[in-house]
Amino acid sequence: MTPLSFAVVSLGCPKNTVDSERLLGDFALHGFVPVADAAEADVVLVNTCGFLAAAREEARETLETVRLRTGGLIVACGCMAERAAGNAAFADMLSAADRVAGFADYPRLPALCRAWLAERGAREKAAAPRGWKGKKLPPAYLRWLDGGRILSGAPHLAFLKLGEGCGNHCHFCAIPLIRGERVSRPLDAVLREAGELAASGVRELCLIAQDTTAYGMDLAGGKSLLPELLDGLPEAAAGVRRVRLLYAHPRHVTKEFAEAFARNPLLAPYLDLPLQHATDRMLEKMGRRHGMAQMRSALDLLREKVPGIAIRTTFIVGHPGETEDDFVALLRFVEEQQFEAMGAFVYSPEPGTRSAEMPDKVPAAVAEARCKALYAAQKKVWKARAKKRLGERIEVMLDERTEDGWKAHAAFQMPGEDGCVFVEGAKRRKPGDIRAVKLTAARFPDYRATVR
Repeated sequence: MTPLSFAVVSLGCPKNTVDSERLLGDFALHGFVPVADAAEADVVLVNTCGFLAAAREEARETLETVRLRTGGLIVACGCMAERAAGNAAFADMLSAADRVAGFADYPRLPALCRAWLAERGAREKAAAPRGWKGKKLPPAYLRWLDGGRILSGAPHLAFLKLGEGCGNHCHFCAIPLIRGERVSRPLDAVLREAGELAASGVRELCLIAQDTTAYGMDLAGGKSLLPELLDGLPEAAAGVRRVRLLYAHPRHVTKEFAEAFARNPLLAPYLDLPLQHATDRMLEKMGRRHGMAQMRSALDLLREKVPGIAIRTTFIVGHPGETEDDFVALLRFVEEQQFEAMGAFVYSPEPGTRSAEMPDKVPAAVAEARCKALYAAQKKVWKARAKKRLGERIEVMLDERTEDGWKAHAAFQMPGEDGCVFVEGAKRRKPGDIRAVKLTAARFPDYRATVR
């Protein structure tokens, strides 16, 4: 009997990427043969994102494109599958799919797909996704994460998921509606996967969760297990050269965390710390559960304990109630704090969230203009930083060969997000190698360097 083939189309964030890589590994272990072209697959898994309106539209367009290209079974899964639960308007966006599978279906999805192919859905059916508002993803899903993965990107880079869902309940965010309450993977499972990834040749690990600084709070009576995890990584992940920490929350940046960060020899002096806004009134409207004093305290603590730390952050502009004074304060905050990198989003009203019901909407044109102005302010910050760095000698990790050398990234750059370093020379090297270079030029958002 000819083995069934399958393809995975992955949309959205790194957390979705981990799920896609786990789907690749699970289906391969269950006898399916992966193919690169979805048009040739018996089963096409489209791992959707549903976080913002633009992501939902991308999911719809992707499913329709795949539908035109293949006669295979198309299964919509991921965040949009859960977001559409009980919402007819969203469900219509998945109409090009033959089946919809939720997170709870993942542990048995290969068997479900075989049944769907054999009977075209006449017998075995997945339970319709219902969303996870107020609930936690089942233990079976977390155990499923412990299985084999097929890395889909550069083999020397990998994301390591610490858990799912979120307990912060920011007023603008739909994550708790989609992936439920915070649920952390056991510490030994995370350390074991770190070791497996290291053994497979991964040289840089990026730790991810919706709030990494809250890792383990649901397992340890409200105490974060992140310091303990960080302390265990050097031994567990022998061979990894660098660990990067993404998606922290200022409310959970404690002295214990900052000290564990500082003493870990693997941690890149880099932290992705989404701050969202910079006035007390907007932070309150957004449901962040902290004010500017705590936010500034967290930034000061990090910079004291980890000198030279590169902080990447994210802001939302145009949230209901944002005034011109609020936005001016945000601009000044960006100029004052001199962040290494910054992302900005125009507020998207997400059905089911508290922010979506708030009055005092900001006109779309105003929000777009504010977003452009914020990016312009950050670009000035970047240029000033880059000017001071020219001539500096640093270490970079080599990622991809170019015609005259390598595309690489520094410790202060998240691969694929914060620009890169183009290195001349270093021909007799391989991806994942660390190389000492001298920065010679800069053009936003990238640097050029020579081997020193």
